[in-house]
Amino acid sequence: MQPFEQSVRLRGKLIEAATETIRGFFRLGLFAALFVLTSCATPYAYRFDPIDASAAPDPTAAGCPRRNDADVRAELRIDPTGERAIFMTVTNQTDQVLQVEWKKLTMTRADGLVTTLRPDADLGWIEPSQKQLARLIPFALPPAGDAALTLDGQRFQLEVPMIVRRERRTYCYGLLAHVRENKGH
Repeated sequence: MQPFEQSVRLRGKLIEAATETIRGFFRLGLFAALFVLTSCATPYAYRFDPIDASAAPDPTAAGCPRRNDADVRAELRIDPTGERAIFMTVTNQTDQVLQVEWKKLTMTRADGLVTTLRPDADLGWIEPSQKQLARLIPFALPPAGDAALTLDGQRFQLEVPMIVRRERRTYCYGLLAHVRENKGH
C-alpha cells in the first residue's frame, strides 16, 4: 500500500471518528436543551369558585337559569390537571326517582369551547333522598405555561340535563377559574 493511500485511509478514519464524536455531543446537547425547555414551564394549579347567582349575567348561560333548588342539589370538585376530571355529587331531594342525562353533560369555556363530559362508570337513576357520585371525564386544562395563565379569571359553565318529577330541566353551574403557581410541584 502506498503512503498516499495510507494517509487517505487514516484521514478517513479520523474524520469518521470526529463525526461520531460530534454526533454524540450533538445528541447530548439536544437532550440537555429539551430538559431545560421542559423544566422551564411553570406548573400551575387551578381553583374554581362558584359564580354567585347575583353576579353579572353570563352570556353563555342564556336559557339556563337553574342551579340548585328544592329538588336537586349538586356539589362539585374540579381537578383539571391531576385527576383530569370533575367529581359531582348529585342529591335527589324529591320523593321520586331522578334521572341525570349522563351522556349530555357539557362544560363551556368563556371562549366558546365546549367539552362533552361523561361518567367513567355506568350510572343509572338516583333514588329518592339518595346521593350519587360521578367522576366526569375528560376535563383537562393546560398544567403549565401561558396557556394555563390565559384561563385565570375565565368563566366556565357546567350544564347538567336531568329529568326531575317527569320534567326535563337543565341545571347550570357557573364557575370562575383562578390560576396560581403550583409551588408544591
